[in-house]
Amino acid sequence: MPALLALSLLTACGGEDKLDFQSGDSGLPPPLIEVYEPVNGSVISAYSDFVVDYAVVRGKGGDYVEIRVDKQKAMRVNSLEGRHLIKGLAPGRHTLLIVEHVADGKKTGGMARIEITAE
Repeated sequence: MPALLALSLLTACGGEDKLDFQSGDSGLPPPLIEVYEPVNGSVISAYSDFVVDYAVVRGKGGDYVEIRVDKQKAMRVNSLEGRHLIKGLAPGRHTLLIVEHVADGKKTGGMARIEITAE
């Protein structure tokens, strides 16, 4: 249960350039991405690989996620939940972004943004 205490719940709140969410009101709550680790504000060891542990909840038609660190090329992950290894980061502040997509590449509106510091 310790992971539940460290649970970061982030919903689509905008801020990513050129969001192209699907239009239409399904009557469902907006998609939600739960990020179990790292939690927002975490301090990690510089240059050490780390794991992103996440799950997508309620993403209508969601097919895959893209995980991006800072402005690096996004990594497509063909799973709506799981653990994904990220290569170590240089010292400093970094932004981890997880965005849910449907099969044709459009965003569902599910997005999580985590700020971490590598020391």
